[in-house]
Amino acid sequence: MKKLYILLLGFLFLPFAACDEVAESDRYLPMDEVAPARAVLLEDFTGQFCVNCPDAHEVIDNLEHLYGDSLVIAVAIHAGVYGVPESDNPNFVGLMQPEGNEYAEYWNIPSYPSGLIDRVSPASSNTAEWSALVRKALEQETDLDIDLTASEIAGDSLSIAVTLRPAGDIAGKLQVWVIENHIIAYQRDVEKGDIMDYEHNHVYRASVNGTWGEEVSLEANVYRHADYALPIKKNWARENLAIVAFVYNDGGVVQAAKAPLAPMNTEIIKTK
Repeated sequence: MKKLYILLLGFLFLPFAACDEVAESDRYLPMDEVAPARAVLLEDFTGQFCVNCPDAHEVIDNLEHLYGDSLVIAVAIHAGVYGVPESDNPNFVGLMQPEGNEYAEYWNIPSYPSGLIDRVSPASSNTAEWSALVRKALEQETDLDIDLTASEIAGDSLSIAVTLRPAGDIAGKLQVWVIENHIIAYQRDVEKGDIMDYEHNHVYRASVNGTWGEEVSLEANVYRHADYALPIKKNWARENLAIVAFVYNDGGVVQAAKAPLAPMNTEIIKTK
């Protein structure tokens, strides 16, 4: 593992041509009030060696502050040459999962940071566009509600319950992910340099039901329920875990939901 650590440190000297700079004036944009009709999934393609990615994190923080993190559901997907693979090395915590590069390749991520809003391609590497794209997505009507709960079982596994409540016929895929907040790990910043104790949030940790989810065919007013169980990895902090569930198809994300890990019999988290 020591060789891996030395190799990863070598990435510090990579050129940053593909790591897009975010202008300070674009990090916080005033927005008029909006009446959300749905939740929005924002896949943030990022990396620990991407010097401009912390600015994109600020843009996401601003969007969550404006609309709430149950409506703007961000998932940080570490990928590409600026990502650090997860390993057992205690001296350098990597946050990139194998699926990260697969997602980035599929969506043809142009540079880092890039945001994919509701899986409507192409991804945007201009974070100044994210607020408008998120606002537009929030206003889109949907025929689907998602009820989602996540609980801990016996201290070593997750119990996840998803109920899909369609108001119309929908064909697509159901995807269920585990994300984690408040991970303290390395991040490089264009102004601050090496930050050893950077706080990473909504980090993609694992897929519960496969890299691309599972096929669902929904009929109007016919609910569909699914239960999942997943072991909790030793490097996950239970109190910081959350579950993200969404249904998507060729037209993008139909609906999304997020639920924190909580004790059994808590109130159901709904998308509306």
